[in-house]
Amino acid sequence: MEMEHGGDILGASHLSGIAPDMLLDFSVNVTPLGIPEKIKTAMYESLGQAGLYPDLSKRRLNQAIGRKHHIPESWVCCGNGASDLIFRLVFALKPKKALILAPTFVEYASALCCVTGDIERYRVDHKDFMVREDILDRITERTDLVILCNPNNPTGQLIPRDLMIKIAGKCALTHTLLLIDECFLEFAENGKDYSMEKFLPAYPGMVILKSFTKMFGIAGLRLGYMLCSDSDLCRMADRFGCDWNVNCVAEAAGLAALECDDYVEKVVACVSKERAFLITSLESLGISVVHGKANYLLFRVPGEERLYEKLLAKGIMIRTCSNYDNLGRDYYRIGIRTPEDDRYLVRSLDEILRPEEADRKEMDA
Repeated sequence: MEMEHGGDILGASHLSGIAPDMLLDFSVNVTPLGIPEKIKTAMYESLGQAGLYPDLSKRRLNQAIGRKHHIPESWVCCGNGASDLIFRLVFALKPKKALILAPTFVEYASALCCVTGDIERYRVDHKDFMVREDILDRITERTDLVILCNPNNPTGQLIPRDLMIKIAGKCALTHTLLLIDECFLEFAENGKDYSMEKFLPAYPGMVILKSFTKMFGIAGLRLGYMLCSDSDLCRMADRFGCDWNVNCVAEAAGLAALECDDYVEKVVACVSKERAFLITSLESLGISVVHGKANYLLFRVPGEERLYEKLLAKGIMIRTCSNYDNLGRDYYRIGIRTPEDDRYLVRSLDEILRPEEADRKEMDA
């Protein structure tokens, strides 16, 4: 089964006959700890403003994000999720030639296909799915835009900061805009050591994407933002799209999320522990796992192209990866969930991939 995105719980329910609230959704990459109470309270209290138009300038949110990152508010542009900002930037720039990774988040190509047919892909080696210095040779004066996801989706692999600095430098020389998607970087241990935030003043042609969706579990609200020291580019991105793209509930959630540092630490600790458990457990079943650093894992079960359907029959949704360039139909991605959910997934995989062993355990019991 080919999927455009994860999270289609209603479609999975229709396909399986299992009620939506009985499905475990491993196909999405959001916090396993749920929405923080502070954010829930802010969302509820903001409903009284639902009769008013949202703040067109998003001034309060821009100012709060600026304070959080120690940058001017004019370097901030908020959007209806990070995907909204990807499309706004692409429509504003209209690049004739762009360079992206393969595999990577499918929305980059979706946005680029609206304005250009010349999309060049840097295909990572399946040995470790890492980006290497030879990517620098792919950036030329003909390259208008480079999009990098760090950590990459769906591999979870990080691009070291020293290589990212070289890439930013090469883009500056060739007058190429560099868009770095850091939406999942908060989930990585020592993620700040990989962020390019502190180099924003040095590279006005560099844009960094951030998201509230993943870390705080508010995918249904849609809220993300971009950082760039070129204030004109921020204003341009804000203009290339619909007005009022951040509603009052999303704004309230974002303001509250900026004050949830303790929650972020708990999520990172939980994800780190469960990531290690899942890697070890999946590899013990003979599954080839990419040792990513995000809150999701890419893995391959050679020759197994119906794992989605088999797990769905057990009430588990995973992300098929056949629509990612440079991945086959036997690649899958799972989001990291709670210890209880993760162990149920491992037991279910064991039953599917090693049915004889599962039968023996049942007889012994």
